[in-house]
Amino acid sequence: MPAEISEITDALSLWRRLVLTAIDRPLPPAVAVDAFRRLHRGGEPGAFDSALLLSTDWRWHSVSAKVIAGIADSGILDDDDQDRLADVLLCQERVQYRHPVWWLGTTMIEFDLDSAGPGRTVRIPPDTPTNAHRNVWPPLRAWAAGRVLMRYRASAGDVLDHARSLPARDAAAVVTGAVRVVDHLDPDQARTVLNAALAWGHKAPRKAALERLLADGEDDLVQALTANDPDASIRRWASKQLSDNGTQGSLFD
Repeated sequence: MPAEISEITDALSLWRRLVLTAIDRPLPPAVAVDAFRRLHRGGEPGAFDSALLLSTDWRWHSVSAKVIAGIADSGILDDDDQDRLADVLLCQERVQYRHPVWWLGTTMIEFDLDSAGPGRTVRIPPDTPTNAHRNVWPPLRAWAAGRVLMRYRASAGDVLDHARSLPARDAAAVVTGAVRVVDHLDPDQARTVLNAALAWGHKAPRKAALERLLADGEDDLVQALTANDPDASIRRWASKQLSDNGTQGSLFD
């Protein structure tokens, strides 16, 4: 029986556990963040690998936003490692994590379907590299987009062009992540992001952009933009927000 994540005491054992048991019961995000902190808070090597494998693991697919935020906020990864992590999570459709085959075992049985024989045993050199396929969940792409833009490592136009090449949910996450960091961008870049988000087909970027406009006091603009929004939930949300803002204004006039 492999050790529980919370019982693992070294990074290599963590990596093997995450690679070899890709499907397991969902776990709270604190389990991932605590494991990362415990194994690397003293400067132990391999923090990048642990961050990548923990954040892309199925156990935390529904809470990956909290996992990546906890890892980034730990202060363990330096700027270069966070930048490298953002590049991988933003740009790769699926992460190909390279590791030695001995993690899986160094022998295999080869079957010849055209033969009645039992097959033959093939021994593989233990250091032979192989890949583990890791999914990139949409919240990870949102974090990565924000990181890349805040660090001025790509323009808003480049990030938006990349978003358009992705599947719909991933694309929406990238644009939403870009909206969340517009305060850190120069005015032209921020305007580019907001305009794209307001015209995006998925409702998540539109709502994020509208929330940003409301925070800037652009109530009239939000009312005009949402009056004919194709999504009824956004129209209802905007109506409530604008009504609440109007009530607060009358209370303090």
